[in-house]
Formats: sequence, C-alpha cells, structure tokens
Amino acid sequence: MTDYEKIKAAQSVLIVGGGPTGVQLAGEIAVDFPEKKITLVHKGERLLGFLGPKTSKKTLDWLTSKHIEVKLEQTVNLEDVADGSRLFKTSAEIIQADCCFWCIRKPSASLWLKDTILRNSMDANGCLIVDEKLRVRGHKNVFAIGGITNIKEMKHGYLAKKQASVVMKNVGWLLGGCKESELVSTYKLSAAKGTVTLGSDSVVAQSTLNTMMGRIPGLITSKDLFVGKTRNELDVDSHVVHYQE
Repeated sequence: MTDYEKIKAAQSVLIVGGGPTGVQLAGEIAVDFPEKKITLVHKGERLLGFLGPKTSKKTLDWLTSKHIEVKLEQTVNLEDVADGSRLFKTSAEIIQADCCFWCIRKPSASLWLKDTILRNSMDANGCLIVDEKLRVRGHKNVFAIGGITNIKEMKHGYLAKKQASVVMKNVGWLLGGCKESELVSTYKLSAAKGTVTLGSDSVVAQSTLNTMMGRIPGLITSKDLFVGKTRNELDVDSHVVHYQE
C-alpha cells in the first residue's frame, strides 16, 4: 500500500516532527483530506525551529486553522511502537492514529568518519566541528563545508557555496606559504531565511526583512525554485535541456 493509499484509507493521521517535512505533509493532508483527524507531534518548543519565532507562530496559526492538533515539546519513541499498532505513546500521553509518518531529522551519514583521522573531531550528532575559518577541530589544514559541519544554520546549497568561498581563500593562503595562524578569511553566520509550503496554494516565507504568508510568496518561490538564478551564478546556461535516449 502506498503512502497516499494509507492516508486515503485512514481516519486519523499522526505526524512526528515539526520541521519543514512534517509541516508540509500536515498541510498537504489537511488541504486534500479536510475530513481527516491530523495530529502533529514535535519535540521542540516551536515549529520550524531553524526559522524565526514569527514564522513559527504564523505556521502554527495556519495549521490550527485547518484543525490540525499540534503538540509541542513531546516525543515519540519508535522502538515503543509495535508493528500494526494504532496506539502511539508520547512523552506525555497516548495518541491513537490509523497511520503514522516519521518526519524527523536523521543523523548525518558520517559513520565512516569514525575510522579516519577525523574521528575525534565529531560532535554527538556526527557532524564535524569547525572553527570560524571552517577548519576541522584539531587539524590545521583540513576544512569542511555544508551539511557535514556543526555550523548552526540551515543546510542549504547557497550557504555551502558561501562556505566554499571562505575555504578556497584560506586554502589559497596556505598554498601560498601563509602560516595557519595568519588566515584572514572567516565565515559569518547568515540570517535565517527559507520557505515552507502549506498545502497546495500557500507558503510561509521568511526573508532577511520580514515574514510573509499566502499565495504571493508561493508564486515567487515556485516559479523555478531559484534554479535559474543559481545556474546563472555558476555561469551555466539556465534554459532547460531535454535529453533523448
């Protein structure tokens, strides 16, 4: 049975995780199946924790307006759920649901690093610990960027590109004979911004200036998901290429 068939057959749905995936799934189900009882459980004190409190509040208000029951600061242990069970025990109560979707962040796929020289440079989540120059802790000439790092910001491609620019400059300095203590390029955290779809025709969007919700920000982001802008920045032709076998 596909996920769509499970949702269609269910009268009640439980979603675990209040990040973008969980919020988007809850919104899609609420719009397409308004008669379903939907419960969203999130361990954090607010939804979409990587964005600002105002965005979290707007998102919560939208979900509750669609009769979605949101339970914050609760967790569900997957190991406590028996196969085929419709009872899900949270840290505070027992929830009954016909089907459940786990939309929680998985640990970084970095287990292999434990067998390398970087094994002592990882945090509890399996991420590499880096300093402001993006050097891996304990290593003068090893750098890391992107989702594998412990940088406290969203894991987006455009941010990894900014990090890569810092690393390129610092590696260039080292190759030019500069001492590691003289590296000058540092990485500054970016202001949180992002978009999350809510159903089929609404989006909550946070920029550096404000937070918007509705169809207009959805039209802006869904045009090509900024693919054209990114390809132009990389000096790649932005038109769509169709390949034939």
